[in-house]
Order: sequence, then structure tokens, then C-alpha cells
Amino acid sequence: MKLWQELRRRRVFRLTGLYVVGAWLVIQVADIWFPAWGLPETALRFLFIAAIACFPVALIFGWFYDVTPQGIVRTEPNGDAKSPDLRLKPVDYVVLAALLVVGAAIVIGSIGRIQEEVETATGAAAPVEKMAHSIAVLPFANLDTNPDTGFFSDGITEEILHRLSTLGALHVLASTSSFAFRDSDESPASISDKLGVRYLLQGSVRREGDHVRITARLLDEKGFQLWSDRFDRSLESIFVIQAEIASRVSSEIVNTIVPPQELPAGRTTENMEAYSAYLRGRAYFDARTSGWKERAQEAFNRAIELDPEFAPPYAGLATLVVNSDLGPHWEEARDFAEKALQLDPDLPLAHAALGLTRAVLGDPENGLESLRRAIELDPSLAIAYTWTDLPLEKLGLVDEAAAMRERGLEIDPLNPVLIRNTVGFESHHGNFERAEHLALRMTGLPEPPFWTFGMLYDLYTEWGRYADAIDAAKNHHRNFAGESIYMLVGEGLAPGYAAVGLVEDAEYWFEILRSQWDEEKPPLAETYYFAALGADPGWLSADLEKAEALLIDSEGPYDVTYLLCYGGLAWIQAGNPEKGIEWLERGIALYQREMAPEDPPDGIDYALLDRHWPTDLVVQLAQRLAFAYRVTGNSRGVQEATQFLEENRVLVTLPTDPTTLESLALTAVLAADTDGAQEYLRQALELGWANYYGIVNDPAWAETIQTPDFQALLAEAKANNDRQRAIVEAADAERDFRAEFEKMKTAS
Repeated sequence: MKLWQELRRRRVFRLTGLYVVGAWLVIQVADIWFPAWGLPETALRFLFIAAIACFPVALIFGWFYDVTPQGIVRTEPNGDAKSPDLRLKPVDYVVLAALLVVGAAIVIGSIGRIQEEVETATGAAAPVEKMAHSIAVLPFANLDTNPDTGFFSDGITEEILHRLSTLGALHVLASTSSFAFRDSDESPASISDKLGVRYLLQGSVRREGDHVRITARLLDEKGFQLWSDRFDRSLESIFVIQAEIASRVSSEIVNTIVPPQELPAGRTTENMEAYSAYLRGRAYFDARTSGWKERAQEAFNRAIELDPEFAPPYAGLATLVVNSDLGPHWEEARDFAEKALQLDPDLPLAHAALGLTRAVLGDPENGLESLRRAIELDPSLAIAYTWTDLPLEKLGLVDEAAAMRERGLEIDPLNPVLIRNTVGFESHHGNFERAEHLALRMTGLPEPPFWTFGMLYDLYTEWGRYADAIDAAKNHHRNFAGESIYMLVGEGLAPGYAAVGLVEDAEYWFEILRSQWDEEKPPLAETYYFAALGADPGWLSADLEKAEALLIDSEGPYDVTYLLCYGGLAWIQAGNPEKGIEWLERGIALYQREMAPEDPPDGIDYALLDRHWPTDLVVQLAQRLAFAYRVTGNSRGVQEATQFLEENRVLVTLPTDPTTLESLALTAVLAADTDGAQEYLRQALELGWANYYGIVNDPAWAETIQTPDFQALLAEAKANNDRQRAIVEAADAERDFRAEFEKMKTAS
């Protein structure tokens, strides 16, 4: 009671009330103004932490001191003295200074963390270094009375861009990056900084009957206009206008008059309807909206029907094929590309498509030659830099592949395909910070690509950052509510919550994911990966029963190879290795006969699978088969699987990402190399690995992890996992995403 009375006498309770009310008001104001100032919501968390951390400082001050009209004085002591000396002594100044330092340190530290959150959230907007004579061609505005003909103005823009890139005097950004700022309200100076260019070309296109009017203006990096002009021509002279604008822009920048170049006959057409059809097909290809492939194909075919000697539509058809799954139909893409080159031997896109198809169809040397020729003809053709990855890696030229990716990013720094490939490369080679920076750049675009947060989710998952991965999945839905409403929410949140041991939440999101599938279409791949993290195996059993029923029905809606391969993995996970082997062998045999119909291999050809499937998937198949073969006593099967795994292990050079290290550890376990397995897991732990539940629920690890050394490693992983679980629980307590999701789902 004496302490309580003393607290009241010293007015500590009054100070506490004033502090709580004041802190609450500051946080409420910040909650309103942070979004208005462009600050991320996560920054508010550090303001809350600062308020809590400063509370003891306020209590100490309230116990020892009072604030009066005469200034700060000592609190009146408890006694009978009538006129106590309340003036501050030297020791009081020391105490007050210490309290001030502590409070300032807390505030400054919180401001620093808020600044880090801002920098992370706006990482995509960070300026990039500007190269000399660099220019971006922004999409020309469509002033046509029919807004649906916007593809025509886009086509004009891209043709001018490609013309500029072939002049040799300029560093021209590819269209993917510059088109990211379509209809953006950002200033030219801001766009120049984000794209890393010194000049911007803007314009507009108006088409009326048989005439077209194009206006163009050249801006410097500060937004000042350097040149502008208007071109009024008949529609038939559209190709001449493109060359003329490109020449004028180049001369303004480098003070060198570059004469307009004549295009090969196969690249032009006198049939403007054919040209419009081609541009319409390319617009569908670039937009990637629902049904884009069918619409683009129809438009390209229409252009060819109207003018069979017009080369670009053939190249367009080739690119449609190479944007599909691998298979024998890729020979059709090669034929389209070769036809385009017959009509126009120097068409860059045709050379690029031919190069990729040659590489895929087993001729990487000539494929690489075609791709290099495409880049030589059009240095701004960003997709060619991406496509060189395949032949270069097949030929073992890994360093050159990395250099080509970097060159592509210089040409097209915001190209989604280049960014995604480079993020995967950097992550796989242990460069998490660079990979995260590139991925976050996409989040700052006016309209981030649909898969931006999925890319972040994959990156964070590979590195064991499950709390960040869950946050990326939530942000995906906040940005794209109504567009494929279940994508990533279920696929990301279900395994994400399972990975940190929040099984009830995981099953809630997994049920939402499953609701998008028909009752006769079990999501076997998703169910398998979900169950591997320790979720209710009942999901697995139910979906395997449906899969068996589908296999009996030859007219079933699912690809049989998919059913057999992921079903086989699921059977092994469910504890039935015999059935798992049966399904996997049947599924792989079907695929091998499709890939090599004239001479199908006898047994499992892991090298053949590795040429057509992602390596990590083939490694996973080999690991599960090696384990299942060992359990069932098939020594030959064990030998063949482990031989492929060992060959793959030799090819993986460190550093790499934690997920790959975990996979290498399992390969070592299957090869009876327990010391190697422990070393791989130690390296993974140093990088933040936290896949505790993924290992303890894996039957292939069951026996090995019983040893004390492995138990110690798993304890570290569990501690890391538990820390992330606490972060996720705190975030969910602060903001109920379930309610948020239901509200957005209803609105959409």
C-alpha cells in the first residue's frame, strides 16, 4: 500500500495516463498520415515499439521530477519539511541527460527502422546509373477516335524504338521497361531517374481514314523539351515516318545526321489492313490478358492471309509457340521462324525465335549463333538476351550467360522476364540481397506485373524467410484482388503457414485453394507439397483416391503424366513406396515415349528428363525414387538414381541458396554421406534456413535425423522457425487478413 500511495503522491499515475493518451493520439495520426505520405504500413510498427520503449523513461522521469511553471524540479520528498529545496543538483542533470540520451536513441533508432522500411518498400523506385546517349521511348498516346485501336500507336512506338536501336549511336531501352510507365502521372524527371536514361521520347498518334498524324517530342533528363515536330502523311508511308522520326531524334542527341534506312521488302507491306492485323496480334501478345494466345494467333494468321510476303507475322507465330510448354510442336516454331527469314533475312525477332527453338530441339551451338545475330541486328531486343540463357548453359558458358543477363538488364532494366530469370539466378548462386533488390524494384512500378509478389514469395521461401513470404502472398492479393482471386493466396499462404507450424491457418487457406478445383480435378502437386510440410495427411489420401479413379477413366480431364508423377511422389510421402514407384515409373515412361518416340529409353533416363524438365524437379524425382527403391530392395534402381544425383551434386558450386543446400544434404544422406549432409545443413543454417517441418515430416530423413548431431541442427532450425512464427502471429493479430480477404472477395 505504501508503494501505491507513493505512486499517487508523485503523480506517476497521472503522467502514465497522459503518456498513454498522447502516444495513442500520435499513433492514430500516424495511421492516417503514413499512407498519405507514401510510408508503408509496416513502418507504423516501429512507432508503436518506440512508444513502448520510451514508457519506462517517462516513468523514471515522473518518479523523480515534476514540471512546474518554474521549470523542472525535484519531486517533493515525503516528510514534514516545510520548505524543502527542490532545485536540481548536479546529479540530477546527469540523470536527466541520461534519460534524454536513452529517449533520443530510441526515437532515432525507430526513425532509422522506419527509413529502412521506406527504402525497402520503394526499392523498385531507386534511381539507376544513367548511361551516356541513353534514351527511352515512352508509349505514344493514342488519339484515335476509336480507343480500341491503341495497338496501332503501340506498334508505331515500338517500330521507332527498334529503328533508334539500330542506328548504333544510342543506348536504347527496350519497350518492356518504358511501357511500364504508360499513362503514369510521374514527372519526366522521375521516369528518367527510374529508367536510368538521359532522354525521353514522347508523342501521340492520330489516324483518320487514310491519313496519320504523329507528333513527337524529345525531353532531357530534367523534363525540358529539346525538340518537337509533327508528321502528317498518308497511311501508306507509315514506315518512312518511323525512319524519319528515328533519324531526327538521333541527330538531336548526338549531333550526327543519320540518314533514314530502307527496310527490307519483307518487313514492310502495302496492305495496311495486314499491318494493322500484325500490330493487333503483337498487342495481344504483350498484354497477356485472357485468351491472348488464341487472339494473337488469329491476328497473325489474318495478316499472313492478307499479305503472305509480310515477314513479321511469321515471327509472331514462332514466338507464340515458344511461349508454350516444351514438346515436339516446337518444330512448328522453327518452321515459322525460317519462313520469316526467307522473306526478311535480317529480321531480329525471327533470328531470336529460331535460336531458342534450335537450342530446345538439341542444337545449342547453332541456336546461340542465331540469338547472337538477333542481338547484333537489334541490341534493344531484350527477349533475345533472356533466350541466350538456355544454349549458353547447355554449352557450359555460365559466365557468358550471366553477362548476357546483365547486358539485357542494361537495355531493359524493368523487363519482367529478365528480372525474374536474374532473380532466380542470383538467388541460386547465393546472392540474396541482389535478388531481393531486383524483385522489389518491380513492386514500385505504377502497375507491377501480376506475378511480382509471387516472385518475391518464391525468393523468400527459398531462403527460409517464411514470414516475409506470407507477407508477399498477402500483398499479392491486396494489389490484384479480383484477378485470379485464389492465385498465390492459397498457393502461398497454405504452405507458408504450414512451414511455420500454424497448421490450422494453413488448412483454412488450403481449403480456399482447393475450392477453385472441380471435384474431379485433385490438385495433386499442391496437395503433395502441402502435406510434406506436416499438414493433415487426410488431404493426401482423399486426392490420391480421386487420382486413381481418374486413371481408370481414359477420358479424364487431367494430363495422365501429371497424375502419375505427382501421384507417385504423394504415395511415397503417404508411406506407400511400392505404389509410388509404380506410378512414377509409368508417368516417366509415358513422357519419355513422347520425347523420343522412335527410340524410347529402356527404364528411366534421368538425363533425358533433365533436358526437358526443371533440374530441381528431376532431382526431387530421383531422390524419392532412390529412397523408395532402397525401402523395397531394388538395388539397381537405387544405383541409377543416386548416380544421377551425385553427378548433379558435383555440378552445384557453392555458395547457393538454403533450399538447394537442403536438397544437397538429402542427396548426401541417400549416398550414406552423413558428414556431408551435416555440413550442407550447417551452411544452410548460416543463411537463415528454417525448414524444420519439411525435414521432420519427410520419410526419407526419418532415420538419419535421430542422431544427436542432426537433432542439434534441427533445434537451431526450429528456433529460427519459431521466431518467424511469432512475427506472423503478431502481424495477424494486428491486421486480420482473413476478414480482409473475405471483404475483397465479396467486392470482386
